[in-house]
Order: sequence, then C-alpha cells, then structure tokens
Amino acid sequence: IKQVLAIRAWWSEKVVEWVVAGRIGLRPDLPAPGFKWNETPRLNTSIALAASEQDFAGVRARLVKAYEHVMALIDELDDRELLEAGVFAWAGKWPVSRWLSINTARQYKTAGDYIRRARRSA
Repeated sequence: IKQVLAIRAWWSEKVVEWVVAGRIGLRPDLPAPGFKWNETPRLNTSIALAASEQDFAGVRARLVKAYEHVMALIDELDDRELLEAGVFAWAGKWPVSRWLSINTARQYKTAGDYIRRARRSA
C-alpha cells in the first residue's frame, strides 16, 4: 500500500511541477527525465522502489501535501489555463484540467480500489 501511495504522490507532485513550469514558459520532460510515456510501468517501479526506503507516515504525509498543492493550483489557475487546450506547450492538445484529472482524481480512485482489495484479502 505504501508504494501505491508513493506513486500517487509522485504523479500529483509532477503534474503541479509541469503546470508551474508551463506558467513560466518552460517545457518539462514528460513524464520524467529519461522516461517516455510507454515506460510508465518502469517509472512507477522506480518510484515504488524509492518508497521502500521511506516510512509509511512520511509517504502518506507526502501524498496529503501533494493533494493540497493540486487543490491550491486548481484554485489559482484561471479558466483559460485550466480549460483551454494549447495554453501550455507541454500539454499538447489536452487542456490542463484533463492532465490534472488523469494524474490525480482518476488515479486516486484506482489506488483506493486497490487498497480496499488489499485490505479485504489481508
């Protein structure tokens, strides 16, 4: 479960970093330096391995903080930045709202489902 939370925290942190970078005209390496989108399983594995060195409380706190940053960012973005495609070069043809959704809310649900199954089988 700790590794799942760490992966969710990482993606939440990254989407915030991407938006912040885009707001100052930068184009971040997506999904991460040295990784392509078709390598996200390998990226998630590296995130999970790094989390094995951290305690559960620290990983959980990191996820809570990342969630708070995402929510603050959503409040900070204007409608154009949030809803229009093409505002940020890194986002391609998608609006930032879609990037936020696929890297946070949708993944939180998937993670929640996984955690519930793991707890039932324990």
